[in-house]
Amino acid sequence: MSQRKEWEEYQVKVSEILTEFGFATEVEEVIEGARGKHEIDVTARIRYAGIDQLWIVECKKWKRPVPKERVLAFASITDDVGADRGLIFAEGGFQAGAIRTSRNSSITLTNLTDFVSNSATELSSIKVGGLVRRIAELENKFHSIWNLNTTERNRVNSRYIGPEAFGLKQPIAVRACLSMLKDSLEAASFDRWPVAYFPLHQAEDYSNGLIDVKNWDGLLFVAENTLETCDRIYDHMVGDGNSDIRWQDLQPPELTDLLAALRNMPSQ
Repeated sequence: MSQRKEWEEYQVKVSEILTEFGFATEVEEVIEGARGKHEIDVTARIRYAGIDQLWIVECKKWKRPVPKERVLAFASITDDVGADRGLIFAEGGFQAGAIRTSRNSSITLTNLTDFVSNSATELSSIKVGGLVRRIAELENKFHSIWNLNTTERNRVNSRYIGPEAFGLKQPIAVRACLSMLKDSLEAASFDRWPVAYFPLHQAEDYSNGLIDVKNWDGLLFVAENTLETCDRIYDHMVGDGNSDIRWQDLQPPELTDLLAALRNMPSQ
């Protein structure tokens, strides 16, 4: 009975920490997956950038390290229930094989102390997930223009006001920017700093070069504002409002000011 109480306290503590980070949590929730039902120690849900995310957690307050087999089994559950991320909390550590298995995957191995210490990175990963989905949605929107009938497609393309690439008045530059932004977010997720940022104006003026971003705050700022700009460019294309407008007018002024300041900085 005392051991069970210790497990319960550990699960509740993990749940409380995630709640402090803004998640809606539940202990021992049963989730229906594609291959069956799973009782999850702690579930954590949050909404960011208009996207819902589900994290599932397994709690192991063991005195011995968690083996690779346990990580593989949990990864299978994470995939089965469609969770965006899986976390294993273990105060006894992890075997070397378990650590190798978790690399380059959606599984995070941690403990209470490390999770709190790395909260900035953990919160950044939430935002990254939402931003990557927004990029995918935007890419699909621009790609879907080609599925329109010829008359409507010509109308939509004629309203494109974004930067031109290779002399073409089509959203090639926007799509390239989205693709590179996705690559930058992925590189940052693997801690490959600095990462390159490709601003939209770069398509029109290649003399400035790419911008190196050195931390999460900077990357999330330019990513969010760039996606907002691309969203507005697309909405203008498919809408029927004023055509006498520049794409720069659709860019959030905070991003415009930052890029202008960077362009005016003396070279190192």
